Amino acid sequence: MIQIDLISLTKVLITMNELKLPFNARLTFTLFSIILVIYIAHTGSGIIVPMTFATLIAIMLLPVVSRLEKWKLPRGIAAFLAVLLFIIGISLVALLLGRQMAAFISDFPQLEQKLLAFLSSTQEWVNLNFHVDSSTQLSYIEKALMGTLGTATSFISQTFVSVSSLLIFIVFMFLYAFFILYYRRLLVAFLVAIFKEKHREKLLNVIASTRSVIKSYLGGLVIEMVIVAVLNTVTFLILGIKYAILLGVMSAIFNIIPYVGILTAAILSILVTLATGAPIQALQAGITLFLVHLLDSNILFPSIVGSKVRINALVTIIGVVLGNMLWGIPGMFLAIPIIAIIKIICVNIPEVQPWALLLGDEDSHHRVYSKKEVVAAPPPPPIDENQEKKI
Repeated sequence: MIQIDLISLTKVLITMNELKLPFNARLTFTLFSIILVIYIAHTGSGIIVPMTFATLIAIMLLPVVSRLEKWKLPRGIAAFLAVLLFIIGISLVALLLGRQMAAFISDFPQLEQKLLAFLSSTQEWVNLNFHVDSSTQLSYIEKALMGTLGTATSFISQTFVSVSSLLIFIVFMFLYAFFILYYRRLLVAFLVAIFKEKHREKLLNVIASTRSVIKSYLGGLVIEMVIVAVLNTVTFLILGIKYAILLGVMSAIFNIIPYVGILTAAILSILVTLATGAPIQALQAGITLFLVHLLDSNILFPSIVGSKVRINALVTIIGVVLGNMLWGIPGMFLAIPIIAIIKIICVNIPEVQPWALLLGDEDSHHRVYSKKEVVAAPPPPPIDENQEKKI
């Protein structure tokens, strides 16, 4: 859905370039197209968000489906088994966290009371030592923390307030993933059919590049998340922090969100540790997350995920903010893959290559216009029966 909208927008830009319209007209059409895409993305979030997650899951499961099909399994059974294996893996993680999550929910009233008592004692200490009254402290706390806590609370309430809505979202997401895997050749044939013959090779190259980059990025991201979760959990267990597994895995999941995720995870972990243990443990939890994040940013992420996407920090932050504005927390998770798809489309189409230059980093900008960067994957021949079976 998103890819089709982006390709449609690209075709509009190319058509305007061929017609050589005045600059004002081209600018108006471009802005109108962007606004239209954003409006559709926001209005149709109920179907676009699960469809986008399903597309990413399908890309990640595509090697499994291809291997099962090589074992002479029918395409439908292969797609079903791949999705089923993914569901089983997610369920095992949920069962692992379920006990601690249940204990955390049952203990939440007591945790809230302990946290309020700690905040009260902290206010008294600040008043005695810095002569700042309680009302002034509360105003500072509201300005500094309520935004982050509000985001976390909004996320929790939006996710768990309606179990039925969550289940419906998950069911449709996996249904979409199954049908994308099952009808993937039909979808590719449809995309080829709506473009002119001269654009077929470039379109197939965009599809191949998108699949390769997103698959490598997601695979590396999963490995990175597992390593970060293990490091967080083991350290929390050694420090004797309550809900160590829950906090460790939660911090690893939030770590996927660039810049904002680690801050949110650190604040939540520190608050929970303050309510369940000594202040020194909360400090240790914060230091642990900071050190693991340094290790992840400087060693794990560059070596495991590498430069699969090459998006600069400014575009990353803007993408995360826009994703949150459009789709909430799910949009923050989807921001980087969507930007990566946009960049791949821009790199492979000369008319919009300057946008790829804007999205990329300084290390890769000199390759945007080179032949190797434009053809990120070997150019495929026109679709025939033998090639269709490989898609």
